[in-house]
Amino acid sequence: MTSQAAPTRARFGILALVSGAVMINYLDRAIMGVAAPAIRSEFHLDAAAMGVVFSAFGWSYFAGQIPSGVALDRFGARFIYLIALAGWSVATLLHGFARGFASLIGLRLMLGAFEAPCFPANSSIVGCWFPRGERGMAIGVYTAAEYVALGFLSPVLFWMVGTFGWRSLFMASGAIGLVFCVAWALGYRDPDQSRRINPAEKALIRDGGGRAGSGG
Repeated sequence: MTSQAAPTRARFGILALVSGAVMINYLDRAIMGVAAPAIRSEFHLDAAAMGVVFSAFGWSYFAGQIPSGVALDRFGARFIYLIALAGWSVATLLHGFARGFASLIGLRLMLGAFEAPCFPANSSIVGCWFPRGERGMAIGVYTAAEYVALGFLSPVLFWMVGTFGWRSLFMASGAIGLVFCVAWALGYRDPDQSRRINPAEKALIRDGGGRAGSGG
């Protein structure tokens, strides 16, 4: 009876999944900054051309925000996040096969479009998995994860560029994201579909909570 009465800690496992996805999300978008000098040299791009390459991500990321929110409401966070994670991981990996300015623009647009659902989904997940009194903490944790990759991996990233070339950054980061897709697919469920929580935790997170979309 005690195990039935005490809330589980399953919501913190969900937070770990979200934080891992955010870390990969920011790694994938930020490694362009590490690779940029080598890319400019190989493709003979001037500063203006590189500015367009960097900007392309923001164009599709901006355009995708509202459609992403609509899709999350319609299909649920579990499905949309999985599609987004797989899509941005493939886009990142394909950067390693870029052949020039045009292909870089296309891949940056693809990356921005698939990364657009990430933060609307994070907010939706925190809203349905955490009670009001823990939501600020949860948001703080996954926001901190944005800076883990570059904050701690920068020496490794620059070493990889120097040792294996800039393409290795995108291939490795994309592969990590694709592996993480499996963890997401196996690990994430909405609270009302999860077998890892008991009625006590469901009651706890129901304090102002809801579902992360209708289809999770």
